[in-house]
Amino acid sequence: MSQKMKIIILSGFLGSGKTTLLLNILKHNNEKNNFNIAILMNELGGFNVDSKIIGEETPYNELLNGCICCDLKQDVAVQISDLYHRHHPDYVIIEATGVAHPVEIYDACTDPVLTPIADVYNITTIVDAKRFLERFKYTESTRRLMEEQVKYADIVIVNKIDTIENAERIELSHQLLQINVRAQIIETSYSEIEFNLLEQKGNEQHGDIHMHHGISSVVYTFNGPIDSRAFVKWLTQLPDSVLRVKGFIKFRENKDQTVLFQYAYGIPQYEEELMNLPLKLVVIGEGLDKHKIMDQLDQLQFS
Repeated sequence: MSQKMKIIILSGFLGSGKTTLLLNILKHNNEKNNFNIAILMNELGGFNVDSKIIGEETPYNELLNGCICCDLKQDVAVQISDLYHRHHPDYVIIEATGVAHPVEIYDACTDPVLTPIADVYNITTIVDAKRFLERFKYTESTRRLMEEQVKYADIVIVNKIDTIENAERIELSHQLLQINVRAQIIETSYSEIEFNLLEQKGNEQHGDIHMHHGISSVVYTFNGPIDSRAFVKWLTQLPDSVLRVKGFIKFRENKDQTVLFQYAYGIPQYEEELMNLPLKLVVIGEGLDKHKIMDQLDQLQFS
C-alpha cells in the first residue's frame, strides 16, 4: 500500500495572505525539490482567481460556488481521492475560503473514504495582525470565526506584522496565547516564513501522555454489526470535547443494512446506505483520550 498523503489545512480570514503564503510554500519547495504537492482550492464564487496565479505546474482541483464547511463538504473526499489516484502527491494543501471554520474542514478531510489514503498533518491559520487586533469592530459571528480559526490551529502565522507598533505586537501576542496556548506562533510580513511548513507536524504529544493537542481523530474499524442500544448509550456519554462522529456501521437488529451515521452538536443522524461500505467510524475532537475511545468501541464491538 502506498504511503498516505499528508493534508495541510490553510485557514485564515479574508485578505490575511493565504494565497501569498501558498505561493511562497510552492516556490520554496520547487527550489529544494523536496515534495510532490497538490492543491485543493475552495472559492465561494464561480471563478477562482487564485488557481490562475498558481499556474499549471502544480496539480490542483477546485471547489467553487460554496464553502467546504457546508455546501461542498461531501465533495472534498471526491476531490482529494481524485488528486491521490491521478497524481500521488506527498502533500495536499487545502486553501480554504476566508470564512471557513477549521473544525468543519477537518471534518470534511476525515471522511471514512479518505482515512486509508490521507491524514491531516497540520492546521495552519494566517492572521492579518492589524485586522485581528481590530476584530471587535466586526459582527459577533465574524469575530468568533476569526478567533476560532486561531483556536484550532497547530501553527498561527501573524502576517503584516509591519503594519502595527511594538506595543501592539506585544498585545497581539498576549491575545493569541489566551486563545491558543498550544500553537506555534510565527510573525512575518508578506507571508514570508523562514521554516518549511511541510515539515511541521500538528497534534503532537507533549509531557503528559494523555494530552493530545489541537483537533485530532480516532478511526475505528468494526468487523461486524453492533448493538444499537449500546451504541446510543455510548453516544449519550460522550464528552463535550468530541465534536464529530461519522462513519458506516451495521446494527444487529438489521445485520444486512449498512447505515451512514453522523453526529454533530449533540444530534445524531442515521441514513440507510445502498452500498456495502467498510464499517469504519471516525471520532473527531479536541484533547481526545484516544485510548479510552478505542477501549469503549472495543466494548461495543465485542459485547
